[in-house]
Amino acid sequence: MCWLKQPVDHIVVGNNQGKIGLYGNGEFICFLTMAVPEGAGVSSLVAVTSGLICGLTTGEFYYLQRASEVADGRSGMFRLAHTWSAEGQTAPVSFMSLSPSEDQLSAVFANCQLYSVEIAAPTDLKHDDMKPVVSSFHGPGAITGLDVCIRKPLAITCSLDRTVRVWNYQDRTLDSQKTFSEDPHSVAFHPSGLHVIIGFSDKLRLLNLLMDDIRVYRELPIKVCREVQFSHGGQYFAAANVNGVVMVYNFYTCEKIIDLRGHSSKVKSIFWGADDMTLISSGQDGAVYRWDWEENKRLGEFVQKGNVYNCALANADGVIAVGSDLYLKELDLPELQVVKEIDSGAMLSQIVLTQAEHLLFAGTAAENRPGMLRAYEFPLSGQYLEYACMGSAITRMRITYDDQFLLVADESGCLCIFDVKDRQDRGNRSLAGAQRDLVTWSEEILVTRSDLEEKYSNMLELKNKVDELQLHNEYQLRLKDMSYSEKIKEITEKYMQDLEQDKNKFELLREEKNDMEMEYEERIKQMEDKHQHELQDAENAYQQKIMQEVEHYQKLVQERNLQQERWEEQRATLVATHERYIQELTDDFEQKLEEDRKMHEELEDEKNENAKEFEEMKNQLEDDIDAEIENLRDRYETQLNHERELTLRYKGENGIMKKKFTVLQKQIEDQKEDIKARDDKEQELNVQIKALNNEITAHKREIKNRDETIGDKEKKIYDLKKKNQELEKFKFVLDYKIKELKRQIEPRETEIASMKNQIKEMDRELEQFHRSNAQLDLMIGELRKKLDSMQQTIVGQRKRIGDQESVVSRFKSELHECVQFIQEPERLRTCVAHLHKQHVHREVPHREMDPNVTHEYHRHKDYLERTFTTLKEKFAMDVDSHSAENMRVMHDNMSLIREINKQREANRGTKGVLQTKIASLQRLRLAKSHQQLRSAGGAGGTAVMAAEMESNRTRIQALRSAVMELEGRLSQQQEEQRPISREILPPMDGAVPQSM
Repeated sequence: MCWLKQPVDHIVVGNNQGKIGLYGNGEFICFLTMAVPEGAGVSSLVAVTSGLICGLTTGEFYYLQRASEVADGRSGMFRLAHTWSAEGQTAPVSFMSLSPSEDQLSAVFANCQLYSVEIAAPTDLKHDDMKPVVSSFHGPGAITGLDVCIRKPLAITCSLDRTVRVWNYQDRTLDSQKTFSEDPHSVAFHPSGLHVIIGFSDKLRLLNLLMDDIRVYRELPIKVCREVQFSHGGQYFAAANVNGVVMVYNFYTCEKIIDLRGHSSKVKSIFWGADDMTLISSGQDGAVYRWDWEENKRLGEFVQKGNVYNCALANADGVIAVGSDLYLKELDLPELQVVKEIDSGAMLSQIVLTQAEHLLFAGTAAENRPGMLRAYEFPLSGQYLEYACMGSAITRMRITYDDQFLLVADESGCLCIFDVKDRQDRGNRSLAGAQRDLVTWSEEILVTRSDLEEKYSNMLELKNKVDELQLHNEYQLRLKDMSYSEKIKEITEKYMQDLEQDKNKFELLREEKNDMEMEYEERIKQMEDKHQHELQDAENAYQQKIMQEVEHYQKLVQERNLQQERWEEQRATLVATHERYIQELTDDFEQKLEEDRKMHEELEDEKNENAKEFEEMKNQLEDDIDAEIENLRDRYETQLNHERELTLRYKGENGIMKKKFTVLQKQIEDQKEDIKARDDKEQELNVQIKALNNEITAHKREIKNRDETIGDKEKKIYDLKKKNQELEKFKFVLDYKIKELKRQIEPRETEIASMKNQIKEMDRELEQFHRSNAQLDLMIGELRKKLDSMQQTIVGQRKRIGDQESVVSRFKSELHECVQFIQEPERLRTCVAHLHKQHVHREVPHREMDPNVTHEYHRHKDYLERTFTTLKEKFAMDVDSHSAENMRVMHDNMSLIREINKQREANRGTKGVLQTKIASLQRLRLAKSHQQLRSAGGAGGTAVMAAEMESNRTRIQALRSAVMELEGRLSQQQEEQRPISREILPPMDGAVPQSM
């Protein structure tokens, strides 16, 4: 449910059937139209300015946008604009929150996961845009196991959500996680940080902590192992099964060393002594044992029937245990007798002691109450500090080896990390910190050989690709340098031409500027004279106006004095009338006050009489209520007797139901046996599924290889298309150059027309060359395919060579082992026989081939070789003839281009001479006009000059329009006469066309 932002005073409510109801001013209006999957419901809603965001029970998000064309209060006022979901999340969306700027959306799922996404543009969101705020957490369910590593800043947890997660408690990040098909009950971390032990309902599994995975490498037949712990050195580990037997194993050989039998029920905790020679175990049977596990004997025991000891630990002075009796007990060594008991007031589930032995941390596990963390002073004095941190009972607790961090887990799946600061041990703490700085964290990781080989092959492939790309880039850079050098040359020539034209224009403009300066100076002088006359006239006029305003001001002052005297007289009369009015009002109000006093006395008398009447009525009502209470008491006593008789009858029926319950329990046991048989069948089906998955991966690899070959061919096609586009660009540039040349070369048009026929013939020859080049490109493509097939065969041969080398190296190592028994003939004979059996196999008998077949094969081979040599010679002759023809055409083209360039230079020279002559003529005309103006002089001279300038301007405009018309006709004629070039012309100045 949420309030809408548009329209105001409207609220929307979603239900578990996937419908959204719209309410306005407390009244139901309609259901909004929204198509949701079958069985999905709306679990949360949040409103944005542009519409509404819905969270569904399937984990999806629906963005409903406001439809502007539909009026408010209609079912179609919102339309579905976009849907998205968090990757891998199918749990219902429990709650959503929006930032004030409406650019960030946070959502909480039912499996306790917190996600966030940027919603500046909701319609562009994708499934992978929604990510966890910090990392993924344990889902709903208790954390059943917790342990920390000594050599690395890592902690591991397991939960009833069937996941095992490795955390970095320094960086507060999730390092890795693994999901299993069954619930893990316990976990232990090897001190090296490279191995993990996890207890499941059927087996105890040993796993390697790899760089990006947690992989099983050994399984032990220990069922429902709820407690497992590594020794401080990591060479042993102890595990407890469901029957209360504590088993000690050698970690490196996985051999069972001993069984410690003594507990009659589940073991709740296992603790290794400081020297790994003793074990402390506590159980649900109320017993705490201290073991010498190598000798398989108890060094001490403390048993209290009816009590459950949740946790026990030891130091050099004694053993500390906590249980369901709400006492924190300290036991002495070696008899394990109670030395000290502290009433905790609540059941403690976990305890840990710091390495410095100054603080003892304990976690509470009261039912239906939040878990509390307590910090006791050590040695124990009963004083503690309590911290509220968890929402339910604390299940696991561990402290790091350097006493800096405390990790606490509870039944709701939360993991809290505390920063431990001991105020009473500052000097020792700093020393421990200095030692921690000296001993750095371990950085070793486990990697499988197959992963290393795969990465090495990927590195080789990437290296080859880099080399190819370097060669390709160098080639492209050379091509670009050549093309850019040609462009620079063209730009410089064009710039020089523009510079010459701009110089001539500048000279003309400078002369026009001088003429205009003289003209405007004369105009400015005339305007200044005119301004002086107008200024004098304005001063005289404003002087007269000022004198008139002064006279008017004096008249107004006299009128003001007369009005002031008149207003003084009126004010005196008003004051007198106001005083009389006030006196009359005071008299009236005094009379009214006297009347109100009399009325108040009368009301007091009435109030006293009413109070007396109320007391009498109250007494009568109390008597009536007492009588009614007596009647109700008698009625309810009769009902109570009836209910007692009913309870006796129900007890008899309860006995009958208990008998039925025992019968149902037997049926449930039979069904459990059936379920076990079906589980075995399920395991067999899982093995078949794994085999089928392997086949699917093999098929996927084959598809991937074929996709790569298709991608290579597509790249080649793209390169050819790119070359074709570049050639089209070059063709367009050459066409543009030819246009410019035809515009500039006016006197040589007749010669160019005669050369066009030659160019057409060259175009035909070029077409033939292009066809031959296309055929050659096809041949090159076929040869490249052959080269690719040869490379594939080479790769296969290299792989075979590698396999043979591995076989040879294995044979060498086995032969070296045989040589070690050179002094023992019997063992040497058995080793050699084993080598012979392993490496020497029976040879297949060789069958000779039919001589007719071999003769036919050799004859066919000779024929193919002769045809190949003849084709090769023809190809070489064709290539030589094509290259000679190309050279001839290129030389002819270059000679034409040289002649064109010479003609261009001649045109430039003639154009420059013409422009200089035009400029000199214009200067002479201007000089003559100036002399005429000076000789004319006066106002008449300026009028003549203005008329002459106007006539010159009109004449220039007419000449420009005539020139533009002639140029347009000329360009039109050239375009009609010029034939369209369909192929690429040879380059200018002997340059070879290159691809960009």
